[in-house]
Amino acid sequence: MTTAENQNNSTGVDSHSISPAEFTPLRGPIKRRRKLRPVAIAVTCALVLAGLVLWFLLSARAIFFDTDPANAQIQIDGAFVFQVSDSYLMHPGSYEVSTSAEGYFPATQTIEVSKADSQRFDILLEKMPGHLELTSTPTGASITLDGIPRGETPVTIESLSPGAHQLVMSAPRYFKQTLAIDIEGLDKTQSQQVELKPAWGQLTIDSSPQGAEVLIAGELRGQTPLTTELLEAGESVKVQLTGHKSWQQNLSVKAGGELVIDDIKLEKVDGLLKLATSPSGASVTIDNTYRGVTPLELALKPDAEHSLSLFLNGYQTSKHNFRIASGTEKTLNISLAAETGKLRVDSQPANSQVYIDGQLRGNGGESFALPARAHTIEVRAKGYASQKKTFTPRPGIQQVLQFNLLTEKEARWAATPREITSPVNQKLKLFRPESSFTMGASRREPGRRANEVQREVTLARPFYLATHEVTNAEFQRFNAKHFSRQAGGVSLSTPKQPVVNVSWEQAALFCNWLSAKEGLPLFYQVSKDKVTGINPEATGYRLPTEAEWAWAARQLYGNMLKFSWGDSFPPEGKAGNYADRSSAKINSRVVKEYDDGFAVSSPVGRFDPNDKGLYDLSGNAAEWVNDYYGIEINLSGKKQFDPIGPDSGEFRVIRGASWRHGSVTELRLSYRDYGIEARDDVGFRIARYAE
Repeated sequence: MTTAENQNNSTGVDSHSISPAEFTPLRGPIKRRRKLRPVAIAVTCALVLAGLVLWFLLSARAIFFDTDPANAQIQIDGAFVFQVSDSYLMHPGSYEVSTSAEGYFPATQTIEVSKADSQRFDILLEKMPGHLELTSTPTGASITLDGIPRGETPVTIESLSPGAHQLVMSAPRYFKQTLAIDIEGLDKTQSQQVELKPAWGQLTIDSSPQGAEVLIAGELRGQTPLTTELLEAGESVKVQLTGHKSWQQNLSVKAGGELVIDDIKLEKVDGLLKLATSPSGASVTIDNTYRGVTPLELALKPDAEHSLSLFLNGYQTSKHNFRIASGTEKTLNISLAAETGKLRVDSQPANSQVYIDGQLRGNGGESFALPARAHTIEVRAKGYASQKKTFTPRPGIQQVLQFNLLTEKEARWAATPREITSPVNQKLKLFRPESSFTMGASRREPGRRANEVQREVTLARPFYLATHEVTNAEFQRFNAKHFSRQAGGVSLSTPKQPVVNVSWEQAALFCNWLSAKEGLPLFYQVSKDKVTGINPEATGYRLPTEAEWAWAARQLYGNMLKFSWGDSFPPEGKAGNYADRSSAKINSRVVKEYDDGFAVSSPVGRFDPNDKGLYDLSGNAAEWVNDYYGIEINLSGKKQFDPIGPDSGEFRVIRGASWRHGSVTELRLSYRDYGIEARDDVGFRIARYAE
């Protein structure tokens, strides 16, 4: 149907007319697409790229790398990195930079790029080790590199660090050579040829007769005449020929030089003389030269006449002539004729035995024929100490030697020193009382106290006793901090005054200290600085026993003194240091009729000693003794031998008067006091058993 028809029908009323219907596409409305042209696309991409480049150029930073070596190759791991000439454009951030170069160890490091406009980074690559190929003339030279042995040439030493090294090459009989080697590294092998200089010259040697072997440093080099090498440093050169004496010297020749020795005369080997005499010990002279004493072996010049003389005291001189062939032995046994004198040995006791030169020859009273030379004559007898004398008989004359033997005890005491000196220079005298005496005082004696009970005592054991009381200076060598203080404003502490204000125990420890310094057995047993007992057999230093003190102070020709100056009171002359009128301001009770010149203690030894040579026993400072204090009543009446006091007690005995004592009771030599603690008028003296 045409369009016009349709239009006509649309206006008619006929029921059979056709109405128009709305058209609906099957897939929706159709959109028409605009086609993009290629040029537009290209322009758009170019603009975008240009924008990105402009953005990168405006926001990137210029990064420079300084590398060692300069030709190192750089690889950067990261986005948007552009190299521009000698720099890189990079955004701020972290980057991993890998660097490599031939001969260097590759390296990788992380860098941080900041917002600064221009940044520079240093990159230093480590060189690879180098290698050193070494050869030398001669080959086989020992190599030391930087002090470490590295074998012998030829050798290639691998993996040496770049830089300076010290090379030392040495070979027997060549001069050592030291070189500075600079290793380039970079995994390269360097070559070094070293020519060592000979350290020898030429030795030309000849001998008469010829054909002798020449040994240099023990190595056989040939026979004379010979030219051979010899070190400049020197070597032992020996020339030897059978049947002749060897020639040997240390020789040297300058390197490259020459030494000629052509006049060596080899002598025939000596003959050997074996010489003995009866008796032996004779002096030997050959060709007027002393050669020793018999028995003797001597090497002598062969095929020559020799003169022999033999000398021995007490024997006639023996002379002989002889010859000896080269390389042979000659034996001479010669009996010497004695020159004798007669000796008679008289001895006491008469049954003594006589030893001459260590051999038993007879008894005392006999005569002996002896060679006229020095002899050792010894006489022995049972129970007696032997005696020795040196004696030389005179030919044709009878002589007499007298021996008076001492008992063993007498001999022992004869050898015992009469005086000894302590480690602090105190003098001690030897005493051997070996007698009995009475300690204490009679009840009828004025001033006697109840503790002065009489008892019989025997001192049999010899002892040493100090002549002076111990001084401040001597005690301070044991205890440097000790101070004896003062009394009434007067010092008790000057060096030569007796030490006071010491307890009994301090005095005993001082004695042990002296013993230790001399290596003597300690008399006092000590535990934790406390005296716990004694060792009565010990010969170390100690305090005197009360019996020893009483004997030393009182016994005089079998009598016991009452006072040190006699039997009457007050003291006479300068008897000692007591409480006298000079000490009236300090002491309440004094001897007004007496003046010793000292208000307190005096320096030790200022007053006369007693008959035994002992000072200040009766005055100056009273003295600690060894014994425990007690009142010993001897009901049995038996004598006590070497008593050392009670076994125990609370106090110790103090003997002797002091500068504080002035009564009849106190100044008597039998006066006994006691205590344990220190006092300003009590000191001490030292003693020792002699055996």
